Amino acid sequence: MSSTEAEYVALSEAAREACWLRNLHNELGFLEKTPTIIKGDNDGSIAMARNPQFHKRSKHVDIRWHWIREKVRDGEVSIGTCRDPTQTADVLTKVLTRPKHRQHILEMGLMQV
Repeated sequence: MSSTEAEYVALSEAAREACWLRNLHNELGFLEKTPTIIKGDNDGSIAMARNPQFHKRSKHVDIRWHWIREKVRDGEVSIGTCRDPTQTADVLTKVLTRPKHRQHILEMGLMQV
C-alpha cells in the first residue's frame, strides 16, 4: 500500500469519527456551524480528499474511502495540512539525524535524560 493511500484511508477514518461526534453534538443541542478541521501531512492524500477528480494514484483505492470527498464538498469536514519538522512520529517513519532522533525518543518517553 502506498503512503498516499494509507494516509487517505486514515483521513477518511478520522472524518468518519468527526462526523459521528458532530451528530452527537447536534443531538445534544450543540449545533456545529463550521466544518470540523482534519489535518494530514501527506500532500497526495489531501489533494485526493479535496479534489473529486480521477487521479492515477486513486484508481486502486477502494471506493468506500472516497466518501470523505462528499463530506468536504458538503462543508462538514475541512482538510488541512500539519506538516511540521518537529513531529515526534517522524522517528517511526523517517531517517533522522542523531540529535533529532534523540529528541523524539525523549519526547516519547523511551529514554531518560
